[in-house]
Amino acid sequence: MLVGARKQMPMRHSNSHILMRIAAGLILVFALASAVALYFEQEARIERIRERRVVIEQQLYEAQSINAELKELKSLVDTEVYIERVARDQLGMVRPNEIVFED
Repeated sequence: MLVGARKQMPMRHSNSHILMRIAAGLILVFALASAVALYFEQEARIERIRERRVVIEQQLYEAQSINAELKELKSLVDTEVYIERVARDQLGMVRPNEIVFED
């Protein structure tokens, strides 16, 4: 044999070193899977929130329309014309000395 030559021996990993690599790999896979699951869960939640927002905006629009109608009606309710119309149409009242013809 040559004096300066060294034999290369294959490196042997101990069982604990292999187990550590496997554990680290499993933890990495679990962490990635969790991150992906959280991402898709958040996307689904955002979509539900968007859908709910559309419904609420529609309800708001309808409520604003009803509110405008009620404000208009409120302004009419306090007038003499409205009071007379309700008295005639709903209560069947007439003015004194007024003649009513019915079909």
